[in-house]
Amino acid sequence: MGMATTAVNDNPFGIFGNAASNLLSEKRMGFGYSYNPVMPDYNKGVATHAVGGYFNLDENNGFSLGFRYFNGPKSIIAGDDAVAGDSFRPNDMAVSIGYTRRIVDNFTMSLTARYIRSDYTKFGSDYYKAGNAFTFDLGFYYENTIESFYGSTWAVGLNVSNVGTKLDISVPSNPIAMPAYAKLGGSIDMPFSENHKLLAALDLGYTFMPSTDASFTAGLGLEYNFLKHGFLRAGYHYGDEKSIGGSYATVGLGAAVGPVRVDASYWIAGKESPVKNTWAVGLSLFF
Repeated sequence: MGMATTAVNDNPFGIFGNAASNLLSEKRMGFGYSYNPVMPDYNKGVATHAVGGYFNLDENNGFSLGFRYFNGPKSIIAGDDAVAGDSFRPNDMAVSIGYTRRIVDNFTMSLTARYIRSDYTKFGSDYYKAGNAFTFDLGFYYENTIESFYGSTWAVGLNVSNVGTKLDISVPSNPIAMPAYAKLGGSIDMPFSENHKLLAALDLGYTFMPSTDASFTAGLGLEYNFLKHGFLRAGYHYGDEKSIGGSYATVGLGAAVGPVRVDASYWIAGKESPVKNTWAVGLSLFF
């Protein structure tokens, strides 16, 4: 959906978009796993694995969890005799935990803490090391009904993400700021009948730290849910010249049977785009 997720609930990966939305989800809990190859045309075998979930204790309190792991491109390490030796893959991981609280009716707030570790110990010999960082997210979410359209709802969300300490993986020491950003989003959920509904979502994002990499992004997405079991999705993501991945379109589909939902998506980008032919698959459970 063009990466428009800030004002969308019923998402087990909500902690990566806006954990505040999880408390107003239809289901009390949800868990999911996704597999996303990164830049497959350039780095085969490089992928991000993500596990997410939420559990609402009651109507006023909920928790979210998230784990992401990225294995970098394979590199061959040369020995002292300049002959190729062992292979090595740098890796990054992040563990997140969030708490969501209902402030007033239909309005929630979340605070997420995240531990990040990047291990480049063997990548580049003595010039890299393992580094650690701690960051925080602050999220807000509001949802209400549209009285003139029976069963329809609208929502707005705001998420400020990745604000915290710097990451230091270089020798000599040269700490770098984590890419902190803010996203403002809105959505409208419109049922046409008991078995058919349309969801539209829009996100506006701005990366504000480090200031040298400041960039603007926007995402627009549509999801059509038919017969309660099928999902068709499409979207467009705009990114300026400093944003990662630039601009691209997305298409996706999903199927839900009982508590199980399976989703897949594909990114359509230009020939020179690093995200060309990127895809992702996910498996979710709701209870």
